[in-house]
Amino acid sequence: MIVVCAASGRIGSTVIRRMQKTLAPSDFIAGVRDPGAFTALKDRDIELRRTDYDDPGSLRESFDGAERVLFIPSFADTERRKAQGLNVIDAASACGVKQLVFIGITDTRPDSPLPFAHAYGAIEIALAESSLEWTVLRTSMYTDNLQEQYPLWLERRELVTCAGDGRIAYVSRDDIAASAVGVLTSPVGLHAKRIYVLTGPEALSYDEVGALISELFDTAIEVKHVSVEEFTDALRQIWGLAYEGAAHVVKVTPLFQRVFKEGMMGEVTDHVEQLSGRPPEDVRTWLQRHPRKAV
Repeated sequence: MIVVCAASGRIGSTVIRRMQKTLAPSDFIAGVRDPGAFTALKDRDIELRRTDYDDPGSLRESFDGAERVLFIPSFADTERRKAQGLNVIDAASACGVKQLVFIGITDTRPDSPLPFAHAYGAIEIALAESSLEWTVLRTSMYTDNLQEQYPLWLERRELVTCAGDGRIAYVSRDDIAASAVGVLTSPVGLHAKRIYVLTGPEALSYDEVGALISELFDTAIEVKHVSVEEFTDALRQIWGLAYEGAAHVVKVTPLFQRVFKEGMMGEVTDHVEQLSGRPPEDVRTWLQRHPRKAV
């Protein structure tokens, strides 16, 4: 039996949809923080279990009888996110879970500009020190984020960045979910104690992203390379839809730009195809399949 944590989230719900196509409902459980408020899977014969990362007791009840657990972190602050990860590892160990699959990010450096990268690094260390058969899926930046960003670029006919010539190996949430399902439905030992880096088939600079958007939507977009300070000043107007709340925009987005500039999301691998059995979707194809959102 497989427990999919954060099953109401974007990746978790995609994993559940994929499992519905290939597994019996009795083979997996949707773990959500508040089952009473989650109605998306109502009447689909899928068991819901309360899975609150801040409540170790709920985790042990959720993981009871599970052979495998998919852990998708929350958006909590760094220390809380780390504590939640440790709670998941402890509960999985206590319940005799055979395999814990952790979806992280490519940058787990102790000196990463992303504060929550430190949490992911600490969780990976805790996994390595545990008795679990673990698998880590480090992900690059989501292609899906572009759907929230490019309508603003088109409207303003400019893309502002402070990432320089840093490249991003965009990967879609669907490819991440397909990779996770591939691991969870393979023999436990096949991917044990392995770290995979999930990326798309190419790494693009913002100049290339701007050129691609211009071509696909027949609208010339100017890519403006600016300082961090200038980029931060423009965030509320340019990137506002990408994150919830202006304060979060101002705090987090320049840090991601620095990570891009430092090349920490520019590596391209074939791990999506290895795990899912299909090649990852490139940015052009993904954008062509997803209609423009209204600004």
